[in-house]
Amino acid sequence: MKTSLVACALGVGAVLAAPTKRAITDTDILQYALTLEHLENNFYSTYLGQFSQSDFAAAGFPDWVRNRIEQIAAHEAQHVALLSGALGSAATQPCSYKFPVTDVMSFVGLATVVENVGVSAYLGAAASIMDKEYVTVAGSILTTEARHQAWINSAVLKDAAWSGPEDTALDFDEVYSIASAFITGCPSSNPTLPVKAFPALTIGSDGTVTTTADTSNAYVQVIAGLTTDTFPVTNGMVQGMPQPQGISYAVLTSQQNSTLVSDDNILAGPAILHNPFVSQDSNPAPSF
Repeated sequence: MKTSLVACALGVGAVLAAPTKRAITDTDILQYALTLEHLENNFYSTYLGQFSQSDFAAAGFPDWVRNRIEQIAAHEAQHVALLSGALGSAATQPCSYKFPVTDVMSFVGLATVVENVGVSAYLGAAASIMDKEYVTVAGSILTTEARHQAWINSAVLKDAAWSGPEDTALDFDEVYSIASAFITGCPSSNPTLPVKAFPALTIGSDGTVTTTADTSNAYVQVIAGLTTDTFPVTNGMVQGMPQPQGISYAVLTSQQNSTLVSDDNILAGPAILHNPFVSQDSNPAPSF
Protein backbone atom coordinates (compact mmCIF):
# COMPACT_ATOMS: atom_id res chain seq x y z
CA MET A 1 0.00 0.00 0.00
CA LYS A 2 1.61 3.28 -1.12
CA THR A 3 0.84 5.62 1.79
CA SER A 4 4.00 7.72 2.30
CA LEU A 5 3.02 10.62 0.01
CA VAL A 6 -0.48 10.85 1.44
CA ALA A 7 0.72 10.53 5.01
CA CYS A 8 3.04 13.48 4.40
CA ALA A 9 0.19 15.46 2.89
CA LEU A 10 -2.16 14.90 5.78
CA GLY A 11 0.57 15.66 8.27
CA VAL A 12 0.21 19.36 7.42
CA GLY A 13 -2.76 19.42 9.81
CA ALA A 14 -6.27 20.79 9.62
CA VAL A 15 -6.32 24.52 10.37
CA LEU A 16 -9.91 25.48 9.64
CA ALA A 17 -12.27 25.80 12.59
CA ALA A 18 -15.26 23.46 12.63
CA PRO A 19 -18.45 25.55 12.57
CA THR A 20 -21.80 24.57 14.01
CA LYS A 21 -23.49 22.07 11.71
CA ARG A 22 -26.63 23.10 9.82
CA ALA A 23 -28.55 21.94 6.78
CA ILE A 24 -26.49 22.35 3.62
CA THR A 25 -27.95 24.38 0.75
CA ASP A 26 -27.16 24.54 -2.97
CA THR A 27 -25.26 27.78 -2.31
CA ASP A 28 -23.21 25.99 0.34
CA ILE A 29 -22.44 23.24 -2.16
CA LEU A 30 -21.28 25.78 -4.75
CA GLN A 31 -19.05 27.45 -2.13
CA TYR A 32 -17.72 24.03 -1.08
CA ALA A 33 -16.97 23.12 -4.71
CA LEU A 34 -15.29 26.49 -5.26
CA THR A 35 -13.14 25.93 -2.15
CA LEU A 36 -11.88 22.70 -3.71
CA GLU A 37 -11.37 24.24 -7.14
CA HIS A 38 -9.35 27.12 -5.66
CA LEU A 39 -7.11 24.50 -4.05
CA GLU A 40 -6.63 22.59 -7.31
CA ASN A 41 -6.07 25.81 -9.26
CA ASN A 42 -3.38 26.92 -6.83
CA PHE A 43 -1.77 23.48 -6.83
CA TYR A 44 -1.29 23.41 -10.60
CA SER A 45 -0.39 27.06 -11.08
CA THR A 46 2.17 26.94 -8.27
CA TYR A 47 4.11 23.93 -9.51
CA LEU A 48 3.84 24.58 -13.24
CA GLY A 49 5.38 27.93 -12.38
CA GLN A 50 8.10 26.18 -10.42
CA PHE A 51 8.93 23.22 -12.71
CA SER A 52 9.96 23.92 -16.29
CA GLN A 53 9.85 21.66 -19.33
CA SER A 54 13.50 20.78 -18.68
CA ASP A 55 12.64 19.78 -15.09
CA PHE A 56 10.00 17.39 -16.43
CA ALA A 57 12.52 16.01 -18.94
CA ALA A 58 15.08 15.48 -16.18
CA ALA A 59 12.44 13.50 -14.27
CA GLY A 60 12.02 11.23 -17.29
CA PHE A 61 8.82 12.66 -18.78
CA PRO A 62 8.37 13.50 -22.49
CA ASP A 63 7.39 17.06 -23.44
CA TRP A 64 3.71 16.24 -23.91
CA VAL A 65 3.27 15.45 -20.18
CA ARG A 66 3.83 19.03 -19.02
CA ASN A 67 1.87 20.31 -22.02
CA ARG A 68 -1.19 18.27 -21.05
CA ILE A 69 -0.87 19.24 -17.39
CA GLU A 70 -0.97 22.86 -18.55
CA GLN A 71 -4.35 22.01 -20.12
CA ILE A 72 -5.53 20.49 -16.84
CA ALA A 73 -4.47 23.67 -15.06
CA ALA A 74 -6.51 25.71 -17.54
CA HIS A 75 -9.53 23.48 -16.82
CA GLU A 76 -9.21 24.09 -13.09
CA ALA A 77 -8.98 27.84 -13.68
CA GLN A 78 -12.14 27.62 -15.79
CA HIS A 79 -13.91 25.71 -12.99
CA VAL A 80 -13.01 28.53 -10.59
CA ALA A 81 -14.35 31.13 -13.03
CA LEU A 82 -17.56 29.16 -13.61
CA LEU A 83 -18.37 28.70 -9.92
CA SER A 84 -17.27 32.23 -9.02
CA GLY A 85 -19.55 33.59 -11.72
CA ALA A 86 -22.51 31.64 -10.34
CA LEU A 87 -21.89 32.95 -6.80
CA GLY A 88 -21.07 36.53 -7.76
CA SER A 89 -19.70 38.88 -5.11
CA ALA A 90 -20.40 36.29 -2.38
CA ALA A 91 -17.96 33.78 -3.88
CA THR A 92 -15.38 32.36 -1.50
CA GLN A 93 -11.84 33.59 -2.16
CA PRO A 94 -8.61 31.56 -2.42
CA CYS A 95 -6.88 30.49 0.78
CA SER A 96 -3.17 29.98 1.35
CA TYR A 97 -1.89 26.45 0.84
CA LYS A 98 0.96 24.10 1.60
CA PHE A 99 1.54 20.94 -0.42
CA PRO A 100 4.13 18.18 0.19
CA VAL A 101 5.80 18.67 -3.19
CA THR A 102 9.57 18.62 -3.49
CA ASP A 103 10.15 17.69 -7.13
CA VAL A 104 8.37 16.91 -10.40
CA MET A 105 7.66 13.30 -9.47
CA SER A 106 6.02 14.20 -6.14
CA PHE A 107 3.98 16.88 -7.97
CA VAL A 108 2.66 14.38 -10.51
CA GLY A 109 2.08 11.77 -7.82
CA LEU A 110 0.07 14.17 -5.68
CA ALA A 111 -1.87 15.37 -8.75
CA THR A 112 -3.47 11.96 -9.22
CA VAL A 113 -4.54 11.93 -5.56
CA VAL A 114 -5.91 15.49 -5.71
CA GLU A 115 -7.91 14.68 -8.85
CA ASN A 116 -9.28 11.48 -7.31
CA VAL A 117 -10.46 13.38 -4.22
CA GLY A 118 -12.16 15.86 -6.55
CA VAL A 119 -14.09 13.02 -8.20
CA SER A 120 -15.13 11.67 -4.80
CA ALA A 121 -16.18 15.14 -3.66
CA TYR A 122 -18.47 15.88 -6.62
CA LEU A 123 -19.88 12.34 -6.55
CA GLY A 124 -20.64 12.61 -2.83
CA ALA A 125 -22.27 16.03 -3.17
CA ALA A 126 -24.51 15.12 -6.11
CA ALA A 127 -27.32 13.63 -4.01
CA SER A 128 -27.62 16.84 -1.95
CA ILE A 129 -28.02 19.24 -4.90
CA MET A 130 -31.62 20.41 -5.32
CA ASP A 131 -31.37 22.51 -8.50
CA LYS A 132 -31.22 20.24 -11.56
CA GLU A 133 -29.13 22.76 -13.50
CA TYR A 134 -26.49 22.61 -10.80
CA VAL A 135 -26.52 18.80 -11.00
CA THR A 136 -25.61 19.06 -14.68
CA VAL A 137 -22.82 21.56 -14.01
CA ALA A 138 -21.40 19.44 -11.18
CA GLY A 139 -21.63 16.31 -13.33
CA SER A 140 -19.76 17.93 -16.19
CA ILE A 141 -16.94 18.91 -13.84
CA LEU A 142 -16.93 15.48 -12.17
CA THR A 143 -16.42 13.62 -15.44
CA THR A 144 -13.64 15.98 -16.47
CA GLU A 145 -11.86 15.51 -13.13
CA ALA A 146 -12.16 11.74 -13.66
CA ARG A 147 -10.54 12.05 -17.09
CA HIS A 148 -7.71 14.09 -15.57
CA GLN A 149 -7.07 11.45 -12.91
CA ALA A 150 -7.27 8.55 -15.37
CA TRP A 151 -4.83 10.20 -17.78
CA ILE A 152 -2.27 11.09 -15.11
CA ASN A 153 -2.48 7.66 -13.52
CA SER A 154 -2.24 5.67 -16.74
CA ALA A 155 -0.50 7.64 -19.49
CA VAL A 156 1.92 9.42 -17.16
CA LEU A 157 2.47 7.09 -14.19
CA LYS A 158 1.78 3.84 -16.12
CA ASP A 159 -0.65 2.62 -13.47
CA ALA A 160 -4.27 1.60 -14.10
CA ALA A 161 -6.68 4.33 -15.23
CA TRP A 162 -9.29 3.30 -12.64
CA SER A 163 -9.51 1.74 -9.20
CA GLY A 164 -12.54 -0.51 -9.64
CA PRO A 165 -15.96 -0.85 -11.28
CA GLU A 166 -17.35 2.18 -9.39
CA ASP A 167 -15.86 5.42 -8.14
CA THR A 168 -15.92 6.23 -4.43
CA ALA A 169 -18.18 8.95 -3.04
CA LEU A 170 -17.12 10.91 0.06
CA ASP A 171 -19.38 13.19 2.08
CA PHE A 172 -18.78 16.87 2.80
CA ASP A 173 -16.97 16.38 6.12
CA GLU A 174 -14.75 13.62 4.75
CA VAL A 175 -13.62 15.71 1.78
CA TYR A 176 -13.25 18.82 3.93
CA SER A 177 -11.00 16.85 6.29
CA ILE A 178 -8.68 15.94 3.41
CA ALA A 179 -8.68 19.41 1.83
CA SER A 180 -8.09 21.26 5.10
CA ALA A 181 -4.79 19.43 5.53
CA PHE A 182 -3.43 21.47 2.61
CA ILE A 183 -4.88 24.81 3.75
CA THR A 184 -2.85 27.06 6.05
CA GLY A 185 -5.27 30.00 6.26
CA CYS A 186 -8.28 31.64 4.60
CA PRO A 187 -9.65 35.20 4.32
CA SER A 188 -11.87 36.04 7.29
CA SER A 189 -14.49 37.32 4.82
CA ASN A 190 -15.02 33.86 3.31
CA PRO A 191 -18.45 32.34 4.03
CA THR A 192 -18.51 29.68 6.75
CA LEU A 193 -19.38 26.24 5.45
CA PRO A 194 -21.51 23.82 7.52
CA VAL A 195 -18.76 21.22 7.57
CA LYS A 196 -16.17 20.00 10.05
CA ALA A 197 -12.72 18.43 9.85
CA PHE A 198 -11.95 15.13 11.54
CA PRO A 199 -8.52 14.44 13.09
CA ALA A 200 -5.92 13.17 10.62
CA LEU A 201 -5.51 9.43 10.12
CA THR A 202 -2.76 7.38 8.53
CA ILE A 203 -2.59 3.60 8.22
CA GLY A 204 0.75 1.96 7.57
CA SER A 205 1.35 -0.97 5.26
CA ASP A 206 1.51 -3.19 8.35
CA GLY A 207 -1.87 -1.93 9.60
CA THR A 208 -0.51 0.51 12.18
CA VAL A 209 -3.02 3.26 12.92
CA THR A 210 -1.64 6.75 13.60
CA THR A 211 -4.02 9.45 14.84
CA THR A 212 -4.69 11.69 17.81
CA ALA A 213 -8.12 10.07 18.20
CA ASP A 214 -8.77 7.29 20.71
CA THR A 215 -8.41 3.91 18.97
CA SER A 216 -9.72 1.78 21.83
CA ASN A 217 -12.92 -0.08 20.87
CA ALA A 218 -12.59 1.44 17.40
CA TYR A 219 -12.91 0.11 13.88
CA VAL A 220 -11.54 1.10 10.50
CA GLN A 221 -14.09 1.37 7.72
CA VAL A 222 -12.61 0.87 4.25
CA ILE A 223 -14.52 2.57 1.41
CA ALA A 224 -13.81 1.39 -2.15
CA GLY A 225 -16.38 2.29 -4.78
CA LEU A 226 -19.77 1.14 -3.52
CA THR A 227 -18.21 -1.45 -1.21
CA THR A 228 -17.57 -0.79 2.49
CA ASP A 229 -16.60 -2.96 5.43
CA THR A 230 -15.26 -2.45 8.95
CA PHE A 231 -12.26 -4.06 10.61
CA PRO A 232 -11.42 -4.00 14.33
CA VAL A 233 -8.46 -2.07 15.72
CA THR A 234 -6.52 -3.96 18.37
CA ASN A 235 -3.52 -2.44 20.15
CA GLY A 236 -3.29 0.25 17.50
CA MET A 237 -3.35 -2.19 14.56
CA VAL A 238 -6.12 -2.85 12.04
CA GLN A 239 -6.98 -6.54 11.94
CA GLY A 240 -7.50 -8.18 8.54
CA MET A 241 -7.80 -4.99 6.52
CA PRO A 242 -7.80 -5.60 2.75
CA GLN A 243 -5.86 -3.66 0.13
CA PRO A 244 -8.28 -2.66 -2.63
CA GLN A 245 -6.52 -1.88 -5.89
CA GLY A 246 -6.08 1.74 -6.88
CA ILE A 247 -7.19 4.55 -4.57
CA SER A 248 -9.61 3.90 -1.71
CA TYR A 249 -10.30 5.55 1.63
CA ALA A 250 -10.51 4.58 5.28
CA VAL A 251 -11.98 6.24 8.37
CA LEU A 252 -11.68 5.42 12.04
CA THR A 253 -15.09 4.91 13.63
CA SER A 254 -16.71 3.72 16.84
CA GLN A 255 -19.35 1.84 14.80
CA GLN A 256 -18.83 -1.82 13.92
CA ASN A 257 -21.76 -2.03 11.50
CA SER A 258 -20.46 -0.53 8.26
CA THR A 259 -23.94 0.52 7.10
CA LEU A 260 -24.29 2.71 10.22
CA VAL A 261 -20.99 4.59 9.90
CA SER A 262 -21.69 8.32 9.67
CA ASP A 263 -20.21 11.69 10.56
CA ASP A 264 -21.66 11.24 14.06
CA ASN A 265 -19.41 8.26 14.81
CA ILE A 266 -16.34 8.89 12.64
CA LEU A 267 -13.36 9.51 14.93
CA ALA A 268 -10.64 10.36 12.37
CA GLY A 269 -9.81 10.30 8.69
CA PRO A 270 -10.19 9.74 5.90
CA ALA A 271 -6.85 8.14 5.18
CA ILE A 272 -6.12 7.79 1.47
CA LEU A 273 -5.00 4.27 0.59
CA HIS A 274 -3.02 3.99 -2.63
CA ASN A 275 -2.36 0.49 -3.93
CA PRO A 276 -1.37 0.93 -7.59
CA PHE A 277 -0.47 -1.74 -10.09
CA VAL A 278 1.46 -1.35 -13.32
CA SER A 279 -0.89 -1.11 -16.29
CA GLN A 280 1.19 -3.50 -18.40
CA ASP A 281 0.87 -6.30 -15.79
CA SER A 282 -1.96 -8.78 -15.55
CA ASN A 283 -4.88 -7.40 -13.59
CA PRO A 284 -4.46 -8.59 -9.98
CA ALA A 285 -7.38 -10.29 -8.27
CA PRO A 286 -9.28 -7.73 -6.17
CA SER A 287 -8.90 -8.30 -2.44
CA PHE A 288 -12.06 -6.46 -1.39
